[in-house]
Amino acid sequence: MANPVLEKDLAIQFPHFTILKASAGSGKTYSLTERFVQFLLSGKIPQNHLSNILAITFSNNAAKEMKERILSWLKEIYIIKVIVKTLTPV
Repeated sequence: MANPVLEKDLAIQFPHFTILKASAGSGKTYSLTERFVQFLLSGKIPQNHLSNILAITFSNNAAKEMKERILSWLKEIYIIKVIVKTLTPV
C-alpha cells in the first residue's frame, strides 16, 4: 500500500458503498482488500470503525484471500510501527 489514504477517499462518509465489477484475475479482491485496510486505518475518514465496514465477495476463495491479505497487511503495518518506535531515540 503506497498511500495510507487515497485522495479520492478523503470525502467518504459512512454509510457508503462501492461495487467492483470486472473479469476474473483483474484485481477485484486486491482492490477491495486495500480499500478495507485504508478505511480501517485512516484518521481522515469519519466513523471508520471496524463495525461500520463490510466487504462481500461471492466466492469462498476470494473471501479467504481477502481475510489473509487484510491480516497480513495489518501485521506488517504493526511490525513496522514497533520497529520504528524501538529504533527512535527517546
